[in-house]
Amino acid sequence: MGTPLHVRVKLCAIGLALLPVIANLDRVVSRAEAQETGASCGDPLRLARSVVSIVWQYGQPRRDGSQEIVGERATAWFYASPRFLVTAAHFAKELPAEGWQEVELRQSSREGEPAVAVQVRLRVTVQGKISEGDAGGRGRDVRMAEDLAILELQEPFQDAQILEVQPEAPSDNATVLILGYPKGQMKAALGTIRGTEGAASRYPGLALLEVQGSDRLLLNGGASGAPVLDCKGRVVAVLNGLLTGPSLPFLPPERSVIPTPWGSPTNTAVPVRMLESIRNRML
Repeated sequence: MGTPLHVRVKLCAIGLALLPVIANLDRVVSRAEAQETGASCGDPLRLARSVVSIVWQYGQPRRDGSQEIVGERATAWFYASPRFLVTAAHFAKELPAEGWQEVELRQSSREGEPAVAVQVRLRVTVQGKISEGDAGGRGRDVRMAEDLAILELQEPFQDAQILEVQPEAPSDNATVLILGYPKGQMKAALGTIRGTEGAASRYPGLALLEVQGSDRLLLNGGASGAPVLDCKGRVVAVLNGLLTGPSLPFLPPERSVIPTPWGSPTNTAVPVRMLESIRNRML
């Protein structure tokens, strides 16, 4: 996948699911789509007020080839109170470390309710460390096991729905529900936890999941920080990356991202038990 300006390193075939903001696009999840997606694991409509798209604009536009990038977008969810959000550390690290910052939170609505788009002020309370080093001849190695951050809102978010967490890791082949904002559009997807030994050794500390259905590249740019929920609606992991297959040089650029084979992971996520360790640094 094409990576944003600040996230150039790839971990083997992993592309971080963070999206540079070029245009604002939102779409409400329809009742039919939500019922189909969540038929066997949770109800996306019931969880809609728990998750937001978060957009931070740079002070000055930046160039990425022929494109002018004005900011970055990720997904975040409410944790502990309407004043705290959890997202990916690789998004939060771009925010200035000092003081309150202005960002936009966007939230698609349930059927019959208006969509929400508000300017808020927040700050980074604590974030995990993302380390880089030599991967022993395989290029750059990026350690993402702490790819979590907690953000504090200056004012509570109206009608926010707090998500519970389940620190116990889900079993292999368990069904999960992922609710995020790839490309700023609210999407719900069913996934399956995959524990393939080879992939796990390449991504230490991360959970691996496979998006069910044909859209294996769904949870791409802008989905970082999305909650991965068990079928009781509890967060078990936080999405932080997209896994892709080997690129094919003869394909045009717009079709050069290749999904992984059927039965293998499509995304990485940070187990939510790491969140407790991150939170303890706030105390």
